[in-house]
Amino acid sequence: MITRIEIDGFKTFEGFSLDLQPFTAIVGPNASGKSNLFDALRFLSLLAQHDIPTATRRLRGEPEELFRRSGGEVSKCMSFAVEVLLGSHGVDDFGTTYKISGQRVRYRLALALIENKDGTPVGIFVREETCRPIAKIADHGKFSDDIKIEYANRRNSFIEKSPDGEGILIRQDGHNKHGSPRRVSLKEASRTTLSTMTTSEFPHLHALRDVLINIRFLEINPTAARAENGRFEDRLMNADASNLAAVLAHQRQETATDLRPDGVLADVVADLASLIPSVRRIIIQDEPSQKRYSFSLEFHDGSIFSSRVISDGTIRLLALIAVLNDPRRRGTLCFEEPENGVHEGRIRMLVEILRNSAYISMDPTEPSFQILLNTHSPQVMESLNDAEIVAADNVIVVEPLRNRKSIKTRMRTGVKRIGDIIDPEKHLTKFEIEKLLHQNHGAA
Repeated sequence: MITRIEIDGFKTFEGFSLDLQPFTAIVGPNASGKSNLFDALRFLSLLAQHDIPTATRRLRGEPEELFRRSGGEVSKCMSFAVEVLLGSHGVDDFGTTYKISGQRVRYRLALALIENKDGTPVGIFVREETCRPIAKIADHGKFSDDIKIEYANRRNSFIEKSPDGEGILIRQDGHNKHGSPRRVSLKEASRTTLSTMTTSEFPHLHALRDVLINIRFLEINPTAARAENGRFEDRLMNADASNLAAVLAHQRQETATDLRPDGVLADVVADLASLIPSVRRIIIQDEPSQKRYSFSLEFHDGSIFSSRVISDGTIRLLALIAVLNDPRRRGTLCFEEPENGVHEGRIRMLVEILRNSAYISMDPTEPSFQILLNTHSPQVMESLNDAEIVAADNVIVVEPLRNRKSIKTRMRTGVKRIGDIIDPEKHLTKFEIEKLLHQNHGAA
C-alpha cells in the first residue's frame, strides 16, 4: 500500500506531498490536477516495468510535456518519492516465496530531460534512484493500533547513489546475504534499477516493485465492456473493462463450490442488487463450442437482458463490483469519477461498498487493497467521511524576483466542519470544497 507520495517538476506539481489512506477520495473541479495525480502514479507504475521511452509513450502527451512549465520555462528535472507499506511475504516472478524483514520503505526517483546544444531533446534519463528502510522512530504514517508492522534493523539503503555520483549501488538484501553492492552506471540510464528486480534475490526491492506494478486504473468504457471475449483474455480487469465477460466467467470457474455453484458471482450479484434492487442473477454463456464468453443479467420479474442492451450505468457498476469482489484483487485501484452513470440516490451505497473493499491486511496470504477515487461530484463528497477527503485545486504562484507567475496543483486534507482557526494551506471546510466543485473550470 502507498502511504505517501511526493512529486516535483511533473506536470502541475511543485514541492507536492500527500499522505494516502487505504480509502482516499480526491475531490475537486475539472482541471484541478486530479487526473495529473493519477498520471504520476501511472508513470511510476510504468517505470517499475519498462524503460523510460516505453513508459512515456504510454502517458498522455509528448514526453517533454510531462515536465513542469513555469512562466514560460520548462523544468529539466522531475522527481517522485513514495513511502510504502510492504506485505510481510511475497512471491517472485518465478514462483519463489520470500519474507520481508522490514515492511516500511521509502523510494525516490529523479529523471532529467537532456537536450542538445540547439535545445532539441535527446531523451529522458535516470539521475537519481534511492530506496531505504523507514525506521520506526522516523515513521510518520498513520496506522491503527491493531496494525502490527515489522521494521528492519538495517541502516543501509537498499539502493543509493554512488559516492562519485556517477552510478547507483544496489546493496545485498535478504537473510545472510553479504558482499559488495552491485553497481549500475548512471550514464544515459534509460530505465530504473527497480524495473529489473524480478527475482527474490532482492526481496524488499521485488516487493516494492510489486506494489508499484499493481497500481491499476479503472476507466470503464461501457461499449467495450459489453463485448464478447475470447477464452484467453486477461483474468484481471482491463482499465476499460473490455474483458468483463471473461473476468466474470473466470471468477465463477475458480470459486464455484457445490454449496455456491456461482462462487463469488453470488457476492457480485448481492452488491449489485444493493444498488439496483431488481437484479437477480448473472448468467454466463460459456459453451465450449462457442469459444467465446458473454453474459446476461436476469431480473426479479424473470426478464433477461444480454450485455448488448444493459444500460451504461449498470455496466459500469457491474464492472466495478466485479473488480472489488475479485479474489485476485491487490495493490492500488485508481478509479475515475465513480458517479458517472449512477443515479444520485445510489451514490451513498456505492461509496460504502468502495470503503468496505479497501483494507490493510496483516494476513500473509491476503494482500492489502487500496482504493483512490477522483471525483467532482458533490453527492460523492457528501457520502465521504472527513478523513477520506483530499480537496484539489490550482493556485497561482508568484515569483517577484523573476517577475513570473505559474500555476501549481494543491491538495489539502484535514477537512473541518467549520472554519475556526485553521491553516488554509493545509485545512479547509466542506463549505469551501462545495464552492470549488461548483466552479466552472472547463474540461479536464
